[in-house]
Amino acid sequence: MLYQRRIADNQIISAKLELHLRGSRYAGVGAQLLGIVGLGLAGFYSLDVQVMLGWAAALLLLNLWWSRRVNRILVAGRHFTHRPAVLNELFTHALLSGAVWSGTLIWLDAYLSDLIFYLCICVIVIVSVVTIAVSVVIRQAYLIQLTFSLGVIAMWLAWFAGDRPFNSGFAVLLVGLSVFLVVASDWMSGAFSEMVETSLERAAMSKDLASLTDSLKTRNLQLQDARRQLAEQATIDELTGLRNRRGVNIIINDELARMKRMQLPIAVIALDVDHFKTYNDNYGHPAGDEVLQRLADVMLEMTSRAGEFAARMGGEEFILFYPNVNRSGALDLAEELRMKVLGLKIPHEKSLTAEYVTVSIGVVSCVPEWELEFDDLLKTADDALYLSKTNGRNRVTAGESELSEPS
Repeated sequence: MLYQRRIADNQIISAKLELHLRGSRYAGVGAQLLGIVGLGLAGFYSLDVQVMLGWAAALLLLNLWWSRRVNRILVAGRHFTHRPAVLNELFTHALLSGAVWSGTLIWLDAYLSDLIFYLCICVIVIVSVVTIAVSVVIRQAYLIQLTFSLGVIAMWLAWFAGDRPFNSGFAVLLVGLSVFLVVASDWMSGAFSEMVETSLERAAMSKDLASLTDSLKTRNLQLQDARRQLAEQATIDELTGLRNRRGVNIIINDELARMKRMQLPIAVIALDVDHFKTYNDNYGHPAGDEVLQRLADVMLEMTSRAGEFAARMGGEEFILFYPNVNRSGALDLAEELRMKVLGLKIPHEKSLTAEYVTVSIGVVSCVPEWELEFDDLLKTADDALYLSKTNGRNRVTAGESELSEPS
């Protein structure tokens, strides 16, 4: 069990009041109608018919009005604790209901025989016993009705004990029954209160669990997003935003396998910044980082199509991968890249090659065989890059090996 949250007293009272009103709306009115029919039949042959019909109609209208009033209260809302007038109306109705039954019996006493009179008392007792099932949720209301019905009748019978042969006996029975109903109502009201409180606690727990579930879902999505970001960061070079060696390893096998299946050419361009150590020594490492970032922007611009990518392999060394590009196309792209870097006109006064930052490039292109590995392509491109550097730098050299595609 997780926990049980303490429910505020006003919430319990509000729920009990709603339960009471829902029960008394039909069942309570039905019990009252049972009493009207019983006493109406008892007085039908003893009193004027019009008088009894008028009495029955008046009580019927009172109960119908109350049922309609309860419906309006229930429709208005459940937060009855903010409307104390509802409780006052409930207590007033309970008092009137009890007084009506005791008043009716006292009124009929002068017209009824002993047998019919005592049968009428039994009818009122039945109404009180039946009412406990629907009115005891708000125990104060039931006690008010019980006091003004059976309590008043018991006192009246005791006061006029000599008028009928069994008045005193019925008075004692009514007092005993009233005490029993008071005790029973206390037990039943407690049971209802416990049921209502348990129901509210379960509803609160369900709401809290739903909120916790939503929170956990949100947290899980956040963790998934964080893991995705971490995975991306693990495959992306922090300085340039290009893929790093790990990022290349993740995707290159799939790209290479695709080209093998389709028997289409691929091209790898390897490049290195000329005299980059001299640049860092002269201008400082922050300036060197800025150079790498500007070169990365150029490479990103030149690898914008599907399947193409640029990567920083380490230090000032980079590669570009192009699917479905033959040797001549690769050489054209490499030359375009070289010229774009030169066109940046980044001053490099200590360079032995040019007054600006330049790059040396090695190119390899082939239609890959099934046994070809990416490392084979990378080695050929690196060899071509080495030739560019040894032949004066700031130039493009095509790799010459069995991997190269015929011109």
